[in-house]
Amino acid sequence: MMWKDIYGLLPQSERRRGVWVALTVLLRSLLDFAGVAALIPVLVMVMGREPDARRGLLLCGAVLAFVLLKNAAVMRLARFQSRYLLDLYREFSRRMFCNYYRRGLLFLKGMSSVQLGHEVNYVCYVFSLSVLQPLLRMGSDAVLLLMMVVALVVWEPGAGLLLCLGFVPIAMGYVWIVKGRLRRYGAEELEARRRQSRTVVEAFRGYAELEISGAFGDSLRSFDEGLEVINRSRLRMETMQLFPMFLSESSIVVGLALLMSVGGGDLGVVSGVFAIAAYRMIPAVRGILYSWSTLQNASFSIKVVAEGIREEREEPEADEIEEQMVDFGNGLEVKDLHFAFPDGEVLLKGLNFEVKRGERIGVQGPSGSGKSTLFNLLLGFLEPTSGEIRVGGQRLTAGTRRSWHRLVGYVPQEIFIIQGSLTENIALGRAVEPERIWRVLEQVQLREWAEGLPQGIDSPLGEYGSRLSGGQKQRIGIARALYKEAEVLFFDEATSALDSATEHEINLALEQLSERHKELTMIIIAHRDSSLRFCDRIIELKG
Repeated sequence: MMWKDIYGLLPQSERRRGVWVALTVLLRSLLDFAGVAALIPVLVMVMGREPDARRGLLLCGAVLAFVLLKNAAVMRLARFQSRYLLDLYREFSRRMFCNYYRRGLLFLKGMSSVQLGHEVNYVCYVFSLSVLQPLLRMGSDAVLLLMMVVALVVWEPGAGLLLCLGFVPIAMGYVWIVKGRLRRYGAEELEARRRQSRTVVEAFRGYAELEISGAFGDSLRSFDEGLEVINRSRLRMETMQLFPMFLSESSIVVGLALLMSVGGGDLGVVSGVFAIAAYRMIPAVRGILYSWSTLQNASFSIKVVAEGIREEREEPEADEIEEQMVDFGNGLEVKDLHFAFPDGEVLLKGLNFEVKRGERIGVQGPSGSGKSTLFNLLLGFLEPTSGEIRVGGQRLTAGTRRSWHRLVGYVPQEIFIIQGSLTENIALGRAVEPERIWRVLEQVQLREWAEGLPQGIDSPLGEYGSRLSGGQKQRIGIARALYKEAEVLFFDEATSALDSATEHEINLALEQLSERHKELTMIIIAHRDSSLRFCDRIIELKG
């Protein structure tokens, strides 16, 4: 079942490429077998009664040259396999990242960003390097071991068969005993690592609150508990992985005893040949069992990757995904809008209103009345349960959403600041034009501040804007919308976390902005009447 699941995850193009990888596995096994077989003539010559030293040296030189060429070829094949595995890691990690992002706002708000980041980066890596790579190693070692056993059976049938009968029950017993345990240890370690990541991120982000409350001890205890689980699971797994060494060596010793007891001919040559075979069979047997235990321990990643790259929606029709251009000239219209969450909670019911170009519309209502949800609906992040939203006379759909987003700017309460420069945060994915940057900074009254920065507009803003005040973040959010040359600005409680003086400055800046740009439409959510005093109309949500 596991093999079927793994094969089902591979993209079609990588399945075809995987055929070539399988051939390299076979070729690598043949080369390793040839390397062992090349030692037999040297052994036979050395075990002869009167070995010719000159011929022996020539033979050793030839074998050495072959071994060097063989290992160079094996290294090239191993590099080809590793590149394939790393390409799969990149493919799965990228697909999972895009898929999680495209599942939309409701999904992202209902999940832990730390967990999603852990799965996108770490779990995909584990799948490629601790599931797929052991599979290739097991395949290579299994083919090599099969060829070695067949050669021994052909040479000494009784001993070769007895060796198989002695080893197979031991290996099957090992598999039966540790299979479930290794999977459980891997799942426990995954969950512990998720908790560790969440604990660390929360502690660093909430430093001030934890320090004031003296609560870091709780975070540290949670961190220590996670370390204990990780260490315990890892120790258990490594203990299980020590058994292959004992099993392989014991099987070889038993096989040597059997070979000596039933083998015919020159016992010295028989023992020497078997010793050369054992030299390569021990690592092969050990490698198979070790790779199998590694695969079992990392098998949790198969389910996580499968869930992460799964498409939740059916593939849309071509006419549904084709972009349709919208024009805000006729304004925004909301008709009989209803919205309920998947759990059945009804938040908006029978909402109707219009917004004309250049209007300044305020939205008020108690907490939980659906103000932010309304914005997410108007921006196309959520789909109405019923009713419709029209932009410029066209219905807001998957086909018109991207065009609509080009016309709008969004300023939330918590401004999204990337770890980059002031320029990068204002342009945010658009081509950088320094003159435009300075112009919008002047419009939001940040030019003088930017000129005083050590590197001007190229100065870094720190992680999550740690070097900025609340007012500066809000002004950067507004500057970002102006740089985009948005026709409609959405403000989602953009001043609610600011002090009265800073709020007054931001409101004054918005009012002046509205006076300068008569065609600019603003839709503003705010609790305080002072933030909506310059609005033309106010929509009241009762909840």
